[in-house]
Amino acid sequence: MDPIKNILVCIDLSDTDNDLLSYARFIVNAAKIPEKIYFINILRHFHIPKEIHKDFPHLEDTVINERKEDINKEIDKFFGHVKKVSKEIIVTAGSGLKTLLKVIDKKEIDLVLIGRKNDGSGQGMLTMRMGRRCPVTLFIIPQGSNKKIDKELHKWNILVPVDFSKYALLAVQFAVNLAKKFKHTEIFCQHVYSVPIGYHYTGKTHDEFAEIMKQNAKKKFKRFINDCDYSDVKINDVYTLDDDENIIEDIHNYAKQINATGIIFGSKGMTTTSSIFLGSTAEKLIKIDAEFPLLVVRIAGEYQGFMQLIKKI
Repeated sequence: MDPIKNILVCIDLSDTDNDLLSYARFIVNAAKIPEKIYFINILRHFHIPKEIHKDFPHLEDTVINERKEDINKEIDKFFGHVKKVSKEIIVTAGSGLKTLLKVIDKKEIDLVLIGRKNDGSGQGMLTMRMGRRCPVTLFIIPQGSNKKIDKELHKWNILVPVDFSKYALLAVQFAVNLAKKFKHTEIFCQHVYSVPIGYHYTGKTHDEFAEIMKQNAKKKFKRFINDCDYSDVKINDVYTLDDDENIIEDIHNYAKQINATGIIFGSKGMTTTSSIFLGSTAEKLIKIDAEFPLLVVRIAGEYQGFMQLIKKI
């Protein structure tokens, strides 16, 4: 896994910023991984017609500088005494997604932190779009979740849904790397399985065939985890029978059961410029989950073609 050197934190001067800045500070203090943190604020609907700009040539600079001052005050509350990482504030006008993607490419960002509001406001749409299109690892932090990172009082329980794909392996390895940095961390790899239609033709009962499916999954997991370097890290393999074709509920319920600190999953992506998307399970989790932080891990280099397209926008 490539090292995380540059982090981008999406600031909007709302209550969600407290959660984002708490996590950003924790990453700096505990993981000691970034070389630089960028804080970005996008001024939407900020377009000054040329005719008006002639009469007020300094208006845009005044607004941007004032916004930077406001953001800097918020950052100082969390990073005032943190001197070991370089910080930069970016305030710019533009559309949310395109602007973020251009900055990610230009600043060579490795990890993006974005908030998820629980009040039904429009930011949820940007978060979903970033989930689909962000070419680097994305950390989605729900409003009010900063209490989960109290490392002195809270044990880290990381949930990783696995389907034995290379994307799931990427997510597990990312979780293992985190566990090696953070003390008192436990990883739960959850595989959700079901009994196929037509099982009764085998002469087995539903419970008997469910056990066959579970044992088969256990064998797959044993082969799957052998490709991961997890020395000195505790990993629990968990198998959940899905009886109602609702994998999302199965994952969410288990996250609540273990009081998960967060959920990590690998993004399924395609190398063509026209098709970059999450797996359906991951996308639904982003859309509905307002409780647990979600980390979408990308495979390095898989989205280079898309980034070439972004440069032309």
